[in-house]
Amino acid sequence: EWVVSVESSANLVVVRTPPGCAHVVASALDRSALRGVLGSVAGDDTVLVIAAEEHGGGALANDFRGLAGLKVPSDVKPEGASR
Repeated sequence: EWVVSVESSANLVVVRTPPGCAHVVASALDRSALRGVLGSVAGDDTVLVIAAEEHGGGALANDFRGLAGLKVPSDVKPEGASR
């Protein structure tokens, strides 16, 4: 209920939340010590998460989707898989 969607590009992950919830999600991510999270910037309903280069945004987005109980879109492949 805190995360609506998760998308990625290169080493960036965009996490969408309900209005007014982004700062709570960003704070939780920053404090979680999850592997691959360098930091985040929160707006009202969007969090921009910077992924470590060696982890990558796609892998981190998949991690977030798992934690949030969201389905991985069918067009998203695991890191290292060919498209």
